[in-house]
Amino acid sequence: MRGLALHLLAGALALGLAGPAAAQGICPGRLSANAFAPVPSNAAIAVPDRAQTENERRLRAAVLGALATAGRRVAADAPYILSWRGGISTEGDNFGGFADTMQDRTFREGDDLSWAHDMPRMGGRSVASVRISGVVEVRERASGRVVWTAVLSCTRHGTDDEALFAHLANAVAPWIGQPVAGRPF
Repeated sequence: MRGLALHLLAGALALGLAGPAAAQGICPGRLSANAFAPVPSNAAIAVPDRAQTENERRLRAAVLGALATAGRRVAADAPYILSWRGGISTEGDNFGGFADTMQDRTFREGDDLSWAHDMPRMGGRSVASVRISGVVEVRERASGRVVWTAVLSCTRHGTDDEALFAHLANAVAPWIGQPVAGRPF
């Protein structure tokens, strides 16, 4: 997989910090993951600091918090590197169509949440459905090989980006290194 970009999606993690009921409402979705090689639970993970926007900084902070909550160590020179790619799509807006607003967009390695900048805020125009999808990868630093990957998808509710990032990060962090099949979060 190319264009690694964390975090969260990080890559990019238990349920949101506001509790299970509140967290479910932020962006209910599903997580699936594949483990291609062991990722020891005591191994440190690097989360590259490539944030250029406030939302990217918030996402990175959410990932770091979720990793700590899951009992994972974080270190800049860790043997594993966490990254995340993401995108959004909308369906059923005022114009009745479907649009992938990030079509043909690539993401650089690191904490890139630039896809969140143009995300509808549920105000002004009515948006029936905002889908968020992400791919989180863990790579071995030495070989560059992907050892674990997760795919998540959810339907966004509300406008609180910080809560969204915490929700997504906490949905992924506990499962790093483990296979998961369609787990709801």
